Order: sequence, then structure tokens, then C-alpha cells
Amino acid sequence: MEVAFECIPCTIQSCLRLMDEGCVEESLKEDMLRQALQFLATADWHQSPPSLARDLHAQLRLSAADADPYREIKHRSNQAMLEYASKLKIQLAQAEDPFTMAVRLAVAGNVIDFGARHLFDPASSIQRVLKADLAVDDSKQLGADLAAALSVLYIGDNAGEIVLDSLFLETLAHPAMTFVVRGGPVINDITIADAELAGIPDMAKVITTGDDAPGVILERTSPEFRAAFNDADVVIAKGQGNLEGLLDGPRDVYFLLTVKCERIAQHLEVPVGGFVVWKYQAGTRATETNKY
Repeated sequence: MEVAFECIPCTIQSCLRLMDEGCVEESLKEDMLRQALQFLATADWHQSPPSLARDLHAQLRLSAADADPYREIKHRSNQAMLEYASKLKIQLAQAEDPFTMAVRLAVAGNVIDFGARHLFDPASSIQRVLKADLAVDDSKQLGADLAAALSVLYIGDNAGEIVLDSLFLETLAHPAMTFVVRGGPVINDITIADAELAGIPDMAKVITTGDDAPGVILERTSPEFRAAFNDADVVIAKGQGNLEGLLDGPRDVYFLLTVKCERIAQHLEVPVGGFVVWKYQAGTRATETNKY
């Protein structure tokens, strides 16, 4: 999926979020914003949004002289969800259908995104997803495919969200699960440190994409990732960044996300804010397969 005009203000918003959250010194803010605007004015827009964001945020990290300026945001997100997770575990233990609830929790976690325009209120957001109709609901097919799968690849997305991913993995308890994080810090996306904090290594093998884009860009990923991606019986990808990088790709992927912008909403034919568990089938377009 290529960058569209409406991606540009969203990209600027992610830069402003970085500054508003106190991640950048006040004296650097104006210069960094001007750099971002200049970068976007001259950048190649015939690439995916994750690719554009990768290059922009690499430049901003250099300007801030900080390899991970979102460090504190990620820490707060992880701690908030770790504190809330015990309540969710009780709900899961009491659920009539733990798998369906765990899938919905994974989708709910995708609201935790300081790179987009949506903030996160754990209790209300999660309970809303548990009760709401999904805009696209292929969760039954996902359950069937997972039951038959010999191997599963799960591509994570954001800090905080990863705690709910861990509840999904714990519920699934698949013996051959690989969990994917980013190859380096970018925005609030997860790295190996976040996976370790959430206890993911106890449930799955953890690998990185080999790249620091906020979404999978296949041509930039490591041989280890590509082998795991190609060989897995089921691939699950969280969030819009991974969808933007993998949509119309070479294999089937289950996308779990909360729709955060009008462009993705139009592409999937769902409302902004819609909750999605969608099986993309290679060789088809979203509008050909999604007639919900």
C-alpha cells in the first residue's frame, strides 16, 4: 500500500505526539518539526507508509540525539497494561469461550498507539471491544486454522498492546509459536525488551524483523524473518503498520487491528474505529473479499 495524501497529516501527528509527550527537549522541537516538514515535502510518496515513517523517524532520532525517544511512553504503556492484566486473566478464566475473548483482547490492544491520533483508556476501550460487534470477523476461521497449524508466526505492533498479545498467546498455548518484534526502536513499536517484559519468551520464540520500520517491509527484513514468514502455517499481523506493509503480499495473513484512519476504513469497507479480524487471501483485493 502506497502513501496517500491523507497519510501526510497522520505522519506529522506522530511527530507532534513525540514532542507533546515530553520526549524531546523544548529547544529542539521547532527545528525537528521543520525537518519533518522538509523531509515530507521531498520524500518519495510511492512507497508504503511504514517505509516513509522509518526514514523520517530515523532522521528525528538523530536530531534528538536519542536512539529511543519514545522510551518513557512505551514504559508507561507497558506498566499500565501489566497492572490491568490480572483482571483480564480472571475474565479469561471465567469466559465461556476463552479463545474468542483472547482474540478480542488482542484487537483491543491495538488501540494503544501513540503514533496515531488515538489515545488509550485501558478499561473502557477493552470492555468496549469485548462487547462490540466486529466490523470484520474471521475469528472462527482463525480458530480453525490455528487448530490445524503446525507452526504460527505472530507479528506484534505496539508497547502496552504486547501485554494483551501475551494473554492471547497464553490462551492459545501453541507449541510452535514465533513472535516478531521490530529490529530497533521506532515510535512506540515493540522491541525485544518489550517482549521480555511481557513474558513472551516463555510462550514463543522471539525474533525481529531485522528492520526498524513501524511495519513489515518484506524486502528490508532479515533472512530469518522471511524464512519464518514463508514457512509458517498461519501468520497473524497486528495493527495498521503491518497491514500497510503486507497488504497485497505473497501469502495469506490474518490482520487484527482497530481501524484508525479513513483510508484504511475505505479500503476494508468498514467504519473508522471498527474492530477487525480479517483473513487476507493472497491474490485478492480487500474489496473483493470483504463484503460484510
